[in-house]
Amino acid sequence: MKSFCKDDRGSFTIEASFVFPSLLLFTLLGVFFCIIIFQIGTANYVAQKAAAQTAYVWDNSNKDLETGEFAKKYYAGLDTGGDGLYWRITDNGILGIFGISGGLFPGKSLSGEKIENAEAAYNGSISVELTYNNKLVYSEVEAEASSSLYIPAFVTKLLGSNVVKAKSTHVVTETPELIRTFNFAKYMWTRFGAGGPASGLSIGSFFGGAK
Repeated sequence: MKSFCKDDRGSFTIEASFVFPSLLLFTLLGVFFCIIIFQIGTANYVAQKAAAQTAYVWDNSNKDLETGEFAKKYYAGLDTGGDGLYWRITDNGILGIFGISGGLFPGKSLSGEKIENAEAAYNGSISVELTYNNKLVYSEVEAEASSSLYIPAFVTKLLGSNVVKAKSTHVVTETPELIRTFNFAKYMWTRFGAGGPASGLSIGSFFGGAK
């Protein structure tokens, strides 16, 4: 028995039958793992970019998603080609907090058009689904990116899914709308008898700046 264990005859057969296939299998699993990590990272990047840029241009449908530029004729209130000055009153998804979808008037909503335009720009090899949520106090754009895994079926069976998903949300920040909302709240506060504390307030002092 000792002589058999010390004998090196057949070692190449054992290595060829067990060691080399095992190394190949682990190498392939490592490659598949790197592919999965790469696709997860890509999906997260696309979701974050879609949410951030859509929220950035939310105040004007004609803004460029990358730069935010738009023609002068599309400035709110100057031409019928823009979104209109008071589109938020009836078409900013405010009814969503009551569980009612859509705007106050029939037809495609402006918020829906903004979402569709953004989805058309970002959809490609990675599928992007955007949702706008109006929380009354603040509003946000949520993006979900889905990417199919291009790996063998036995690996997807081990994972339990052949798709990786990533979500990202970004708060819509509109400086003009914030100023209008602040001034309206200040007016209502003063109008109904609380003028003393609110009379000296300004948007600058509210955020800790100069009056």
